[in-house]
Amino acid sequence: MKPLIALVGRPNVGKSTLFNRILRQRSAIVDSTPGVTRDRHIAEGEWQGKQFLLMDTGGYNADGDIISMAMLEQTLMAIRDADIVIFLCDVRAGLAYEDLELGRLLQRTFNHKQLFFAVNKVESPQLSIEAESFISTGFTKPYFISAKDGTGVADMLDDILETFPSLEKTSDEDNAIQLAVVGRPNVGKSSFVNALLGSNRLIVSNIPGTTRDAIDSRFIRKQQEFILIDTAGLRKRTKIDRGIEYYSSLRTEKAIERCDVALVMLDAEPGIEKQDMKIINMAIERKKGALLLINKWDLIEKDSKTSKIYEETLRSNMGNLSYVPVLFVSALTKKNLYRAIDTAEEISRNRSRKISTSALNKFLEEALSQTHPSTKSGKELKIKYMTQIESHWPIFAFFCNDPLLVQSNFRKFLEKKLREQFPLEGVPISLRFMQK
Repeated sequence: MKPLIALVGRPNVGKSTLFNRILRQRSAIVDSTPGVTRDRHIAEGEWQGKQFLLMDTGGYNADGDIISMAMLEQTLMAIRDADIVIFLCDVRAGLAYEDLELGRLLQRTFNHKQLFFAVNKVESPQLSIEAESFISTGFTKPYFISAKDGTGVADMLDDILETFPSLEKTSDEDNAIQLAVVGRPNVGKSSFVNALLGSNRLIVSNIPGTTRDAIDSRFIRKQQEFILIDTAGLRKRTKIDRGIEYYSSLRTEKAIERCDVALVMLDAEPGIEKQDMKIINMAIERKKGALLLINKWDLIEKDSKTSKIYEETLRSNMGNLSYVPVLFVSALTKKNLYRAIDTAEEISRNRSRKISTSALNKFLEEALSQTHPSTKSGKELKIKYMTQIESHWPIFAFFCNDPLLVQSNFRKFLEKKLREQFPLEGVPISLRFMQK
């Protein structure tokens, strides 16, 4: 297991900037607004050939409101989970009561951890002098750093590396199935992830927009490893400021791009809306598997026909996306949560499924015996054979006398028959016609 390093401190002391600096990429959202990072945000890092996990946290805050208390709980859980803790302060803000309180907490309660104290934003000789006052926290060797320009960060990481066990860089392929949990704000995405993981891994509240970064969580079911990517809710672009929410939406789009299957969640009560369709189409356009989860089903008054009528209405609104499976779930009661994961695993298998050329050509022969493709020019379309092209999603190549003769209704006919014949549920497929 790779060592886990946690960055802790008050909000807005530069934890996310340091997080990005260590990873050498813009992984966490950085903004001047205190409390931008709320959940624990974990990413893989490497320094001098050694690998580790780096955890950004929401910040130690004693304001007492719901979000602050949840952030505090997450910070304490992060400290408990970590092998190494970097306690970060802001030289420009000076020593605050929360700094002293967190310093005492770390030394008193978590003294078995490897603790490193860093004073951030030390970007001039004068600020270096002012940083000396932070020694009163009780740490004997503070590191004076600037996460913004990188000053002092390398020296601190070198010392941290000395506490690591010797780890070789692994090149094994990660066989975990990546599932992006996406949807509009406040539909229950974080509650769904927490219910699956069996802990308050992510902050949950009824305030829309609580999750801002895309957060990865690993778990194993039936010997298969999964990565759950919880994301910020996607709103209409016109409603997104050019600040925090704008970048959160970009993280969500990125999460969809790197997932195998998108778990698109919507609230059962309002049903499917235009924005939900945009999210589903975003996954389909990127050739990802898709599963539609109708959450909060426990709150709907229903009889034996409710789910059937609901799904029929849903599918009529979805148009040509009828191959996307629909599941009724409840994050609160845990109804169908594991069935959702099993279905997503099957969709992932369908997405990487390879069908033999002999089976495809037998299919083609039967399909052509059922219908004769018509053309506008009157010239006969002759399809000689088909095969599957190597790709991350199913692409089928049809070799014919003239690709321009293929009509859209014939394409739809072939796709429908392919889905009837082969297990391709939840997966977009591509048909390509090539001249032979």
